[in-house]
Amino acid sequence: MSIQLVVFALDDEEYGIDVSAVNGILRSKKFKIQALPGTGRGVEGMINLRGKVNYIFNLRSKFNLVEKEISEESKFIMLNANGSTTGCIVDEVTDIVKLNDDEVQPAPDFINHGSKNCITGIGKIDDRMIIILDPEKIFIEEAMGGNCGL
Repeated sequence: MSIQLVVFALDDEEYGIDVSAVNGILRSKKFKIQALPGTGRGVEGMINLRGKVNYIFNLRSKFNLVEKEISEESKFIMLNANGSTTGCIVDEVTDIVKLNDDEVQPAPDFINHGSKNCITGIGKIDDRMIIILDPEKIFIEEAMGGNCGL
């Protein structure tokens, strides 16, 4: 068994999401994000993508990282999760990797808060460690005001 991941960076950390959940990768500078009043701090706003409203989450806020301006390298990873297409702002998409079972370690118990945790495991490639995220749980937590167990 193996898993294929789209790998992205936030600061100096690498995160991965199963490629089967990824609907597309967009250059953030090509879109104007419209604020959405009354939403949690992880919700950046919404964009018009091919005539449809798509919501954009800021993973920096969600993971309690230092806020940073959206740069030329910033991307929106559009994910199919919970019956809709939703985007996440990331610093940069860095790689697509395929990992075998022996290269993936389950998330440790001390961060495993049941439904509250969006980390499914840690991928290891040579000296790299990739935090593997569950796209369904990233967005469910926002509705509950959670920060994904991070």
